[in-house]
Amino acid sequence: MTRWLFPLLTSLLSLVFAYFVWEQYYQRRKIHQLLWSVSFLIFAFAAFAEFYSEVWGWTPWLYRLYYVAAALLVGVMGAGTVYLLAHRPAAHAFLAYVALVGAAFLAAALRAPVDAGAFEPGITVAGKAMPGYVRAFSPLLTGPGTLALFGGAIYSWWRAGTFYNLLIAAGTAIIAGAGFAARMGASEYLYLAEMVGLAVIFLGFMRSRELIRQREREGRAKPSAVG
Repeated sequence: MTRWLFPLLTSLLSLVFAYFVWEQYYQRRKIHQLLWSVSFLIFAFAAFAEFYSEVWGWTPWLYRLYYVAAALLVGVMGAGTVYLLAHRPAAHAFLAYVALVGAAFLAAALRAPVDAGAFEPGITVAGKAMPGYVRAFSPLLTGPGTLALFGGAIYSWWRAGTFYNLLIAAGTAIIAGAGFAARMGASEYLYLAEMVGLAVIFLGFMRSRELIRQREREGRAKPSAVG
């Protein structure tokens, strides 16, 4: 299968996901839903940049924005989970951390020299074209963000016993594992893993919508890592 198809499908699925979560935010006005909606819009951009690179090739500016977006979306997603499950002061602190690190990351990436020699057709670049001091920012966002999202899903499953939280945790683990492998130089399955991981998270999210609506009708909603 053509490599460009995976990131294109991931981008489209991210847009659909962003719409559904925004719909929930519009109805309930919860901060975590707003943050998740924003994170999936960023995901859509990052995946589209991967698609663009496979068809037309990277440009230094697109690559810079993509590299920051790919890490930032995980931090924003994790912040949404913290707002859902933790006390408000802790959530404010987590979001402030993501915003400050993200701003510093973006500033460093926009000024950094890019190794255009790493832009090889058919090869996922990941962070190889960035200098080390810029790459150091990425785990500062993806680490806490992944821990919050994965840990929040497992905690919600432990409290509520809902299978969809395990799907969310599994999808998070797939994407995080592929991202870590890409950072270590094994990036051949990054696009496929992103698509599969997001699809698993989306499946868990859609299942959570059904159960949450049912429980709201019954007057006994339970905590979720998404809803």
